[in-house]
Amino acid sequence: MVSPLPLSFPKIARLTAAPEFQAVFKKGLKRSGVFFRLYYLANPALAQARLGLAVPKKMAPLAVTRNRIKRVCRETFRQWPASAHGDYVLVAQAKAKTATNLQLRTELSAMLLHICAQPSE
Repeated sequence: MVSPLPLSFPKIARLTAAPEFQAVFKKGLKRSGVFFRLYYLANPALAQARLGLAVPKKMAPLAVTRNRIKRVCRETFRQWPASAHGDYVLVAQAKAKTATNLQLRTELSAMLLHICAQPSE
């Protein structure tokens, strides 16, 4: 049975411009893992959390691999009940290209949980 609501990742939930990414990199909290580095910048004025993804070609030369990593990250983030409104930037590490989807989801969920549990500055 097909769901009546589309399960897409809306434009308002994305970081798209370079200045938005740079602001998160410069002022945000950072959390590193085996497969990702996650940057977070609180912004209570936002209606919902926004995600920016960086999966470099140098790290994963094949587009299929880069797209798989991004697809898993977007889906995990979309399903995450984000209590902390703000901007998130996820940078993939070299080991992400050989990880399974379950490993990627597990690490990303743990990182989001850790970031959301930290008190705001």
